[in-house]
Amino acid sequence: MKYIIIIVALVFITASCGFDKKVSITGNLSGIDTANIYLQELFGAESTQKIDTIKPDAKGNFNFKRKIALPTFYSFTVNDKSITLLVHPGEKIVIKGDAQNMPLTYSVEGSDDSQNILLLSRRLEHTVFIRDSLINTLKMFEGNRNFVNIERQFEWTYINEVDSLREYNIRFMEKNPQSLAVIYALYQKLDHNVYLFGREEDVNFFLKADSIFYRRFPRVAYVNMVRAHVINRNERYHTIGLSRMMHLLGEVAPEIALPAPDGNIVRLSSTKGKYVLIDFRASWIENRKEENANLMEIYNTYHDKGFEIYQVSLDHSKTAWENAIKEDALTWICVIDTKGWDSEVVNMYGIENIPSNFLLDTEGSIITKDISNSLLDQRLSDFFAAID
Repeated sequence: MKYIIIIVALVFITASCGFDKKVSITGNLSGIDTANIYLQELFGAESTQKIDTIKPDAKGNFNFKRKIALPTFYSFTVNDKSITLLVHPGEKIVIKGDAQNMPLTYSVEGSDDSQNILLLSRRLEHTVFIRDSLINTLKMFEGNRNFVNIERQFEWTYINEVDSLREYNIRFMEKNPQSLAVIYALYQKLDHNVYLFGREEDVNFFLKADSIFYRRFPRVAYVNMVRAHVINRNERYHTIGLSRMMHLLGEVAPEIALPAPDGNIVRLSSTKGKYVLIDFRASWIENRKEENANLMEIYNTYHDKGFEIYQVSLDHSKTAWENAIKEDALTWICVIDTKGWDSEVVNMYGIENIPSNFLLDTEGSIITKDISNSLLDQRLSDFFAAID
């Protein structure tokens, strides 16, 4: 019995540590000339470590062999052009492509996750191509008297393209929740400092990834990066947002003075004497039209009795905001701060995610925060019934 226990314990320990398994990355590249190929293990969003260099033969054939115990992200680089691979222990990967333009020409076999990354990266390249084409085309219209309108149209085209890219990645994550390529999808960048999933509400995607991957791969660096992202966000919310919310309850709402669509400044204080819902939103919020429609029903019911909505948009694009107002046929007060999350108003109210709202009484004092539509309807019904 003692030996059985020891054997079981050894098996458990060995399984928890994982086995090193051989992986091979072979293939053929055309147009490679005399360039070396570099294989780098990616440890985090910005850091890499060079681990292998190989000179292909005269026909462009190459062969890497390594041992790994865990799924590993690699950067495969030739002629300063890189692709990303996600390699699992034991895989035999075959890569082919043009060494002069690897990202747009390569194919990969023998690794499902590397194939997933190829699809994700190609879709991102499509968006980048459209952005660059729009910028170059826009330069041709400089000096045109309709330049401002043309620029707005181009901006709207790009915003739609980015939304399409987000939808593509979201669909991928929904269809492949167990694939570590989800992490690659989450950390894609539109520019050097602009993440595709950098919005506050995107934390839900990181929460889901963390819940799936951390138990399975607690020693994978990128999985730990996702966990750190979630932990930092939660700590920030509880230490800053929650304390500010509690401090504001019962106090007079801080003044807001922002421009409406016609450019005129509308002050929150101008609504004093009414029950007011300060509603923080943006045009890109998922289910925006549906939520605004539900809120419009409440607004139409109680507006004539003394209820107002003061909706603050955190859109960076004034055009996108104005289009959303027209599409949703909004008749309440709409104002915008194009600074987005850098807005002073966001800081004053301790906003950590949107949509978010504050309900004010007739004296402008905050009654509650983040009230649901159903509860808002009930509260307003009670307020005005008491008056009647």
